[in-house]
Amino acid sequence: MPWAGGSPIRLLVGETAGVAGGVRFLRSTKGYRIAYRTQGSGPPLLVVPPWTTHLEAEAALSGYRAFHEALGRHHTVVLYDRWGTGLSDRDRTDFSLAADVEVLADVAEHLRLRRFALLGPSHGGLVAAAFARGAPGMVSHLVLYGTRASALTRGETWAALRELILANWPVAARAIAAVACRGAEPGDIDVFAEVLQASGTPEMTVAFQDAAGRTDVSGLFAGIRVPTVVLHRRGDSLVSVEDATAIAGRIPGARLEILDGEAHVYCVGDVASLAERITAFTAGGHGSASAQLSAREAEVLELVAGGCTNAEAAERLVLSVRTVERHLLNAYTKMGVRGRSEAIARWLSRGSGGRPSA
Repeated sequence: MPWAGGSPIRLLVGETAGVAGGVRFLRSTKGYRIAYRTQGSGPPLLVVPPWTTHLEAEAALSGYRAFHEALGRHHTVVLYDRWGTGLSDRDRTDFSLAADVEVLADVAEHLRLRRFALLGPSHGGLVAAAFARGAPGMVSHLVLYGTRASALTRGETWAALRELILANWPVAARAIAAVACRGAEPGDIDVFAEVLQASGTPEMTVAFQDAAGRTDVSGLFAGIRVPTVVLHRRGDSLVSVEDATAIAGRIPGARLEILDGEAHVYCVGDVASLAERITAFTAGGHGSASAQLSAREAEVLELVAGGCTNAEAAERLVLSVRTVERHLLNAYTKMGVRGRSEAIARWLSRGSGGRPSA
């Protein structure tokens, strides 16, 4: 049985063979049916759905299989269709961020996951961030990809696109796909356009984007207290490097990693590099260090292990307290520990895994 923080994930009998083991269903706390699937083995990694999704249709994208198989070599990967889209119930009138966070919690509860990593691509990044802020003890690692702090399109651009979606959904889907899949395999534009149409009605698609534009997340990121990495493809036309940098700068201790590529859709383009960055970061979730500590991280941890407070360590190293906190969070991630006490214990009894890199 897949590992799930000490509890086995409950698999339904009769699952079908497929890209990720077959689609199953759960009932949310409000009674809606949510479609999900699991793949791989190891510590759980929940992938929060972006704008709209369809677990079966997405499998035709060029990098879908390779991306999730790469994650599945390190994790039990949990995917689910956003409420209102795909194979989940389509009847939805509450488009709030809180409603999506509640469904994420329902998925974790159904699978009896006590602690897990979160991957939030695009729209899913805000949901993942909100959950991590509200339940930091349940989130071992937070990975944000292609996320920005407001709607992906807005103003006059969204007004025109919104009208096109409602007037001619096939044409609008093709236009969106051409931008979102830029630099991917030639067939991905056609496939993603079909995914969008299969995922949700034009009215539902518009409602999600309208809601994203109204959501105030100005204070969301500063309150996150879990190890976080912000991943971004340099040529993404929907989210700029500046957007990604701004989010990383608001999250205490977050790392920003810029990858080559243009596609906004996470499972097309160079999916191998993206999956590698994700698993390198999350590998610490089950006790193995993802990388050696830097010299500065080791200095900070040595002082803390010697009894210094964060403020005292900052004064000795002529750093800000926030910088010390960032180094500690990075060290926790690399060592695969959950907090200060465990990190100190590991450091004081360290072997090769705790030695700083040159």
